[in-house]
Amino acid sequence: LDAYSDEDFLSAFNAGPRATLALMKAARPHMADRGGGTIVNLASSAAVRWDAANYGIYSAVKEAIRALTRAAAHEWAAEGIRALNVAPHAHSPGLDWWVDNHPKEAAEFVASIPAGRIGDPRVDVGRPVAWLCSAEAHYLTGATIPLDGGQSRWG
Repeated sequence: LDAYSDEDFLSAFNAGPRATLALMKAARPHMADRGGGTIVNLASSAAVRWDAANYGIYSAVKEAIRALTRAAAHEWAAEGIRALNVAPHAHSPGLDWWVDNHPKEAAEFVASIPAGRIGDPRVDVGRPVAWLCSAEAHYLTGATIPLDGGQSRWG
């Protein structure tokens, strides 16, 4: 935590929960006008990592997004709007860079995933998110869904 300035902290919150809330508020009237919709925000299991070192600000940002999502789920439910979080582990340019540049830590990370691999963005994250947005999941709101091969330790 000592390595981060107040400016870093504020920048992270502006790019994370502040931007998320602005987008949710912008989408709300359109969703309400058409009788509802589904908001899916990106959370992270970083807050429930076995080792929280070096994840303080990132975890705080993602936990703030989770809290805003849960509030929207409660406050906007009467308008047919559902709000969910997903906490994925999937290949991305950033994660792939990290794996390539931190092979020892990456191997430990992958070994901690019961499924034994990092997820595929389309198959392991995209398809479940499409289902979450479908009519089949119409009663699910306010939850955080881990899409991480069983790695996270949610309480």
